[in-house]
Amino acid sequence: MEIIDTVCGVLLADPSAILSYWDSPLIKSLYFTPKSISKNRIEETIDNQSFTNKIQLLSNLYARYSLSELCSDMIAEFERDCGVAVSEYTLCLILGCGTTTIYSIELDSKPVTVLCLESLDGNLDILRMYLAHEYTHLVRKQLLKTDIFESCVGERLVTEGIAENYSRECVPGKQDGAYCIVDDTTVRWVQQHREALSTFDLYSPSQIEDLFYMFADIDYPVRTGYVYGYYAVKKHLDNNRLYVKDILTADWKTILGVN
Repeated sequence: MEIIDTVCGVLLADPSAILSYWDSPLIKSLYFTPKSISKNRIEETIDNQSFTNKIQLLSNLYARYSLSELCSDMIAEFERDCGVAVSEYTLCLILGCGTTTIYSIELDSKPVTVLCLESLDGNLDILRMYLAHEYTHLVRKQLLKTDIFESCVGERLVTEGIAENYSRECVPGKQDGAYCIVDDTTVRWVQQHREALSTFDLYSPSQIEDLFYMFADIDYPVRTGYVYGYYAVKKHLDNNRLYVKDILTADWKTILGVN
């Protein structure tokens, strides 16, 4: 496992330092290119008071902790809990523009997980939840040796549901939206439309974009798939008195109760 902290040493409170940081080849390859972020977004972000507040909270975290050591310790804790160590794992800590939280890409043909630190809002519970989420993705992909994100709707629902419920196990007591990384309006919408899950073609990848992508062109809340998956997996866990570590490699059809 390798953790690369690109933020440490950057003068986060100085806008000119942030602009220079964002112009580096590494940050372009980790963030701007794969996320298709425009230069206009940079200019908007620098002048945004909310983003400035996030940077101040992040600066306070760096003053108190070594975030790379915290990440390493948390991942080791998850590995002990679940009994599975992740292999070929690189975690890059970056400063983005507030458009995302944590995601996976390939860099030089190697898998890389990227954590946008400003999304933490200075809260270590959020860090633990994000890392717990991503840990289960790494483990499930590693053990199943399959495409857990794009193969079909059913697999994606279960993959995300497992990740969100592990976040809940690791940091209990939060609102469901915190685990699904959506607002309460989206959670309420899914609660009122949970029967719609039965109308999805679970064996096809065709509706993955509508259910999971932030910029999907749909007439209902975006990212509802995360909430559907969260409740489906939670129901399976509760009904069978299981923990996430018990279902890390479970077939999605078993969890969703389909043939």
